Amino acid sequence: MAKAFLPDYENCSVNFLSSIAKKFKVDTGHKSLECVDKILSKATKNIVVILLDGLGEAVLKHHLPEDSFLRKNQIKTISSVFPTTTTSGTMSFKTGLTPLEHGWISAFLYFKEVGSALNLYLNTDAYSRKPIPQKYVAETVLGFSNLFERIEEKTKGKVKAYGVSIMEARDLFGNITQLTYDNLTEMCSTINTLCSLPGQKVIYAYHNYPDDLMHKFGPYSDETADLLIDIDAEIENLAKTTKDTTFIISADHGQTEIDKVFDLANYSDIADTFIMPPTGGSRAFNVFIKHGKEKTFKSLMKKYFKDEFLVLSKKQVQDMNLFGINKAHSKIDDFLGDFWIISTGHSNLAYSTLYKLPIKQPRGAHGGLTKEEIFLPLIVYQNREK
Repeated sequence: MAKAFLPDYENCSVNFLSSIAKKFKVDTGHKSLECVDKILSKATKNIVVILLDGLGEAVLKHHLPEDSFLRKNQIKTISSVFPTTTTSGTMSFKTGLTPLEHGWISAFLYFKEVGSALNLYLNTDAYSRKPIPQKYVAETVLGFSNLFERIEEKTKGKVKAYGVSIMEARDLFGNITQLTYDNLTEMCSTINTLCSLPGQKVIYAYHNYPDDLMHKFGPYSDETADLLIDIDAEIENLAKTTKDTTFIISADHGQTEIDKVFDLANYSDIADTFIMPPTGGSRAFNVFIKHGKEKTFKSLMKKYFKDEFLVLSKKQVQDMNLFGINKAHSKIDDFLGDFWIISTGHSNLAYSTLYKLPIKQPRGAHGGLTKEEIFLPLIVYQNREK
């Protein structure tokens, strides 16, 4: 089996976000990063956090030279949260909490409140992919407290909080002021304009690239290389022309190349051990097993896949703190299945149903425990010009 690289919840996004929170006397319950604390002690009017979806350290180093803006301003390597998915990672950016705490532990989870497995962000049925009649299920049931909104509240509005994202990624709850954009150039222009306004600001900006493109062409493709050159130039121009601002740039997860997909529905003896189709994501399946079939399930996974996947029991993932530390969200016990099947290599998982929807094999994917998915750059740049 390929080595599994585990998340480090004392050196991940929640920790550098805790440094920002600490500056404004907001307690996240997590350790801050000393190197970020030191930088933030040199005050600037604005703090801008930019999440570049999928920008793992491996991809950054592969495509950009050492003297590129993003690489030369990387101050350390940090860990992704687990699962290494946009759902879990972006929610940790928004809340400053681990997936264990905020409850968004995967892209697809079963909600007993509506009797369906859902795509949390899209609010669609996980298997039919059709919208469900109940709106905003995950937001309503799980809830979340936006960290940037908490900063605005703690400072009694002295520090204004903003969110900048594509329309599909905007928050549906809370009072944070949100602006949307259509492309990276427009995102950068919006941030620059906000930072030029009077008063202190904390800004969270989300960009869905390079992740979207890497799914299609692969993380090490020429298309990804060209895109990262453009991203590097756009972010450099933004940072160097936006005065009195600290930029903190990182990612929710990285990506790895995919060479095959295994549809577990084609393994009838394995499928027969399931209570229901798996939830989770394409590189980390969450499975509920029929009582008394646990040993059979583990034996069959070993028979067909040898060491292709890491198979962990519910107790193991809890004992390992795989999803995070501190107090678990009240829904975690509902969500966690009996086992998690996790990819540590280049294989994806799938489960076809009678909906007969096509199973795609992306060129790049994330959600597992490879070093490409786990290790992320932490990039900081301060423009102290007034």
